[in-house]
Amino acid sequence: MGSIFFKKGVDKLQPPTKQFFDFELNNIDGQKTQLSQFKGKKAYICVNVACSCGLTSSNYSELVELYKTYSAQGLEILGFPCNQFMGQESKPEPEIKEFVLSKYGVSFPLFQKIEVNGQNTHEIYRYLRLNSSLKVSANEAKEVPWNFGKFLLNSQGQVVRFFNPDQKPKEMKQDIEKLLSQ
Repeated sequence: MGSIFFKKGVDKLQPPTKQFFDFELNNIDGQKTQLSQFKGKKAYICVNVACSCGLTSSNYSELVELYKTYSAQGLEILGFPCNQFMGQESKPEPEIKEFVLSKYGVSFPLFQKIEVNGQNTHEIYRYLRLNSSLKVSANEAKEVPWNFGKFLLNSQGQVVRFFNPDQKPKEMKQDIEKLLSQ
């Protein structure tokens, strides 16, 4: 059964030449951050987040709960703000950071806004999409359908599963626990 959010669009993407831990991105404060600094965890969730989306409240609350429950066991969550879905993330990074810290108590790493679809898809999202169930061919992938699309990765940084935005973070528990037990 398809997700109510799932777009039918497909992007042609230049396959990334890097692996997950080879990427360097700017964190929400503008500082360069090597994803290799997160090596050693057993599971990762990469999620395109938003502040002004109908899914915001429940997703942040559940992501924060997952982080509190599983971070000591080896879970890392990486949040990537995106402004591609009807301009819902129009706030500048300092306001995004203040909003998620004050309203939801987010303590997992957040990065600067990136594009997750289209011609200017950020390289980390080219990697995620071309190594997940969104992949259509060697250089084509379905679009990330909406805010709060979640990629679950294993300890080697390989995508294990993509969760559509209408799948709540708590629905990831079984898959997370499986990775954490390995």
